[in-house]
Amino acid sequence: MIHARAAGPGPRTVAHHRAAPIVACLGLALAAILAACGTAAPTGSKPLSSQPPAAASAAPEASPERWPGTTVLAVIALGAADGEIRKAGDDLQKAADAQDLRAMWGAADGLAKMIDGLMPNLDRIESYPLTRPVGQLYRTAFPELSAGAKQLRDAITAGDSAGVVAGSQQIAKGLGHYGPIRQQIAALVEQAIVQQRLYLK
Repeated sequence: MIHARAAGPGPRTVAHHRAAPIVACLGLALAAILAACGTAAPTGSKPLSSQPPAAASAAPEASPERWPGTTVLAVIALGAADGEIRKAGDDLQKAADAQDLRAMWGAADGLAKMIDGLMPNLDRIESYPLTRPVGQLYRTAFPELSAGAKQLRDAITAGDSAGVVAGSQQIAKGLGHYGPIRQQIAALVEQAIVQQRLYLK
């Protein structure tokens, strides 16, 4: 399930006298997010979705066994969400480039809600041996992404410039741990589609 991003806090929510230090921290936030993708590219660089994913271990070989139906659905849902996670990173980068607090708040809020909505799928992929290893990778990356996004969102609302940096760094850490998942989930989605067809026969 993909959540629509909220518009962000209104003018009264973020105190005007606190806005300046937060905007000053946006450059640091951007640097932290870019660092998660293994690049120190300056503002105006290619969006995160254009950066190559972190090196991933070999994807599991196709299994002749029939997967549990809940595992099939979970893998497909997580694979579909990969593009949205990339887009959230792009949105955060663009908001930081523009020094747009409202857009950054909305991107962080949307990312937090999306990750929390996907969390139930982890039990379903960890219950099956073939998909359990990638499920364990998600168990590391998703809580970091969710916690960082919430901290960033709440720090913007509170006018907490240190929290903006800390939340952005936590998101960067989560993105770093998410990188190795990308190639694995793509291969698993292909297998899950085959498995889904078996159930439809």
